[in-house]
Amino acid sequence: MKVADIMVSPVIVTQKNKSVEHVRGLLDRKHIHAVPVLSTSGEIEGIVSVSDVAAERNSDQSVEVIMTNKTHVVSPNSGIKDAAKMMEKHHVHHLVVMDEGQVVGILSSMDFVKLYAAD
Repeated sequence: MKVADIMVSPVIVTQKNKSVEHVRGLLDRKHIHAVPVLSTSGEIEGIVSVSDVAAERNSDQSVEVIMTNKTHVVSPNSGIKDAAKMMEKHHVHHLVVMDEGQVVGILSSMDFVKLYAAD
């Protein structure tokens, strides 16, 4: 099984100049736990999670201040076992799925839970 089989797509994204309040609302409305942060040209700059947002008390603060700059990326053609190993190795709950320089999906630890719960 490949990452493309269980990832979420299309991806909700944000930009680093958006406020924490904006992203908090986005996460809440879309019922998601993380969003990739993209530059205006579409390059990945980081990721911001519900944990990052919850820890920030200043709602007017920009996402740039709270986002994680180190983003772990995987290909849609990668095996899900390799993706799970990457998550475990780096202690992360989300991987950004990129294909030919474009964000095409997001993979979360919850996607693995859903996969195994379906059996």
